[in-house]
Parts: sequence; structure tokens; C-alpha cells
Amino acid sequence: MKKLAYNILALLFTATTITSCTKDFAKYNLNPDAVTSIDPGALLSDALVKTSDQDMEPRTNYCHAFMQYGYTSFWSGTTYVESDGIGSRYWNNFYRPVLNNLEYVIPVLKTQPNLASTYAAARIWRVYVYQKLTDFYGDIPYSQAGKALTEHIYTPAYDPQQQIYTDLIKELRESITLLGANSTQTVKGDQFYAGNALQWKKLAASLLLRVGMRLIKVDPTQAATLAKEAVADGLMTSNSDMPVLKHSIALPNGFNFLLNDGVEHFFLHKTLVTHMQNSGDPRLQYYGAIYDKQISSGGTITSNTTSDYIGYSFTATDPAPNVRIRYDVFGTEATPFFDFPYAEVEFLQAEAVLRGYITGDANALYQAGITAHMQSLSLLPTSPTITSAQISAYLLQNPLSGTTEQQIAQVNTEFWVAGFAFDGDEVWANWRRTGYPALVPNPTSISQTIPRKMPYPQSEFTLNGANVNAAVANYGGQNTFNPKARVWWDK
Repeated sequence: MKKLAYNILALLFTATTITSCTKDFAKYNLNPDAVTSIDPGALLSDALVKTSDQDMEPRTNYCHAFMQYGYTSFWSGTTYVESDGIGSRYWNNFYRPVLNNLEYVIPVLKTQPNLASTYAAARIWRVYVYQKLTDFYGDIPYSQAGKALTEHIYTPAYDPQQQIYTDLIKELRESITLLGANSTQTVKGDQFYAGNALQWKKLAASLLLRVGMRLIKVDPTQAATLAKEAVADGLMTSNSDMPVLKHSIALPNGFNFLLNDGVEHFFLHKTLVTHMQNSGDPRLQYYGAIYDKQISSGGTITSNTTSDYIGYSFTATDPAPNVRIRYDVFGTEATPFFDFPYAEVEFLQAEAVLRGYITGDANALYQAGITAHMQSLSLLPTSPTITSAQISAYLLQNPLSGTTEQQIAQVNTEFWVAGFAFDGDEVWANWRRTGYPALVPNPTSISQTIPRKMPYPQSEFTLNGANVNAAVANYGGQNTFNPKARVWWDK
């Protein structure tokens, strides 16, 4: 992927070798200040931090726009227009800082039995990141990715997504076994659980459930098998189990740069606002507010009376929007990032019950998901508090009811509400998987069809042309938002 960079390094190395050939090469060319060993825990730690302190532009500009969470005049995703400058950032943000660390450290950890739990955690996070990448772009470099230094592979092949998923499942299964056998070991560099191996095991099982439920269209039998297996392995059971990255001014939340810019201090979308108003959702006052100015101009909240909120509408004759995302809740430097909200685990289980994959009480799981998400908001700045009375009133007003398909729609619509801000990319994947919530595409857009796969970065056509062109052939032969551009599991 970075062929040019590595060719330059190779030339520099050759030049150095030619001019420094001497029997005392090691003596005269050793840098006394060079790092001779790297702490594997530090590399894992850096990968975890870099996952959510990177630029979140692709999630807002595209995923938030596609899922009708919000709108700004800057977002190309509102009208379903390709923008390489935006779409490529997801690729760059994950492959370069995050996966570079993981692909290097995992082989190092494999050789150290005393760090078996750290080895498992690194593999789990590698699954987490690669699933996001492949669900965003489809076929991607996987088996040969990150092999430039160790195997001199500068133009990695693109693996079929189905094969990637097969390996992700294997990685999770092996990591769960490894953590079970080394549960007393501390996970080095852990930013989530203070080194608790058993909580990493819960995260791995929850990821296995997420992976399994992706397969409902292409392999429902395996989806059921993996759902059962994940439950048996032990899923997250409370908000304390979810991976939350605590940020600071030094390492700010990835949304801070965007939301602090008045151009992208976005309006909430009419679809979201209307749904939450109609359902009596107490979270709406914390999702958005009416400001006197845009944030970069020193805006302050003038009202959080939700009945006055007007979301952005695709219909030009509708009233102008007045409600923007709450900067003080989601946009500060120190806003913690929910990498995998626990509530989603409950919603996935509820759907799995409704589909007959696992046994259980779908209504209880549905209510547990709503309750967990409402309670989790208290972890955010300003400590948004949804009271027990408000939660009970909401559940009473919005019972799980109707046919099985209607209940599946209801569960996944709640998934959509709970995924606001942090998990827009996951919600986009969940919408492609289930079709819920039922969204009406922007009628003024070019295609009038919500895109289902992101085009590949243009840089790949320069640095890895043969392989990316072979991949594009699987998606209508065009690197665009075309009707045939769907990932493998989205059939």
C-alpha cells in the first residue's frame, strides 16, 4: 500500500550500505539513542487510543448522513456523492496508525506465553478493526496486509470478504479459548478494563455475536450457530463491560475537531428528531439543542425544549432546521468514546431470539437494551441523566409488539437510536443487514438510493493498481456508489 515510501527507504538503505562498507560497520553505524526494544503493551495501547482519536469525518459525512442522523451543507453523503478526500480517511485512519501497530505486535506477543492474554486482546482488537474496514469497503487487503517490513509485500492482494469473515471467526474463537486458559494474566496496555482478561473475553464473545448476525442473509445456519456459541461463551452483561476510551485535551475524542468547527456542528435530521418526538424519547434533549450560534463562533444553548426542535428536512418547503448536536455532550476533547455500546449486544440477542437462533425473552432483551443505553449516557460530559421513571414511561409507551418482522424492525430501530454519534458506521452496517429503520432516500440525490458500499481510495489505483482493479470488478466494475456495489453479506 505504501510502495513509494518503502522504495525510498530501500534506496536510502542501499546508499548507506555502499558508503559504509567497513569491517567496523556495526561499531560506527550504531545509533546510541535508538530504541532497541518496544513494549508490546505500549503498541496495543496506542492502537486502542488511535481507534477513536482519529478523524471521524467519514462517520459523520457519510454514515451520519446515510442514516439520517444529521446534516451540514459540507457533507457529500447527504446527496450520495462520492468524495475520495472523505471516503479514503477511514482506510488511512485504520490501516496506518492502528493496524500497523497490531500487525507488528501480534507476532511478537505470540512468542511470549507470559503475555498470552495480551496476545489474545491484540487479536480481538484486530478483528474489531478489520470488520469495520471490510464492512465499509468490501474486499480489502487482509492476509497480506502489514507485511511490507517482514515479508516485503508492498502490493497486498485483496481478500474476498467471505474469506476475511471466516478468519475473523477463527481469530475470535481462538482468542476466547486463550483468554479462558489465561484468565489470571493481566492484559498489558489495556485502555478499557484495567487489564482484566475476563472482560476481554466478554468483548470477544460479543464481537462473535456481531459477526454472526451479519450473516443472516447469506448463511442463516451459521448465523444461528455463532449466536448460540457467543451466548455460551459469555457476552457483555452491563455497561461496565463495554469498551470505553477515555479521552483528554492531549488525546481528544475524534469528533472534537469536527464539531468544534461551525461548518460541521451539524443539525439533527428530521427523521431522527420526528421519531424521537413521536416516541417520547427522553434522550432527545441530550442528543441535540437549539444554539444561538455555531460552535466555532462561540455558540451557546438557548433551548433544549424538545417540542420546539426542527430537524433538517429533504423537503425544501419545510421549516428551516434549528436543532444541532449537543457539543457539550458529544464534542468536547474529553468526551469518552463508546467503541462497542453494550446496549447493542442486548438488541442483537433480542433479534436472534425473534429469528429463532437462540432461546430467551425478546421483550426482556429489547427493554434491557433501551435501559442500558439510556443509563450509559451518564458517562458523558454534563452527566446526562435519564431517570428510572423516564425509562419506565418510555418502555410503557413503546412496547415490543406486532408480528415477528415488526418486532425485528422495532428492535433495530432502537439499535439505530442508540447508535447515534459514536456508532454511525456500525448502524449503517446494521441497516444494510436488516433494512431497518425504514429510511426514505433523499429524493434530491443523484442516485436516490442510499449507498451500500464505500468506493476504494484513489491512492490504491496508483500504489496497488492490479489488486484494487481486480476487487472493483466484483462491484459492478466501477469504483462508485453503483447498484452492484454491495458487500458480500448484503445480498
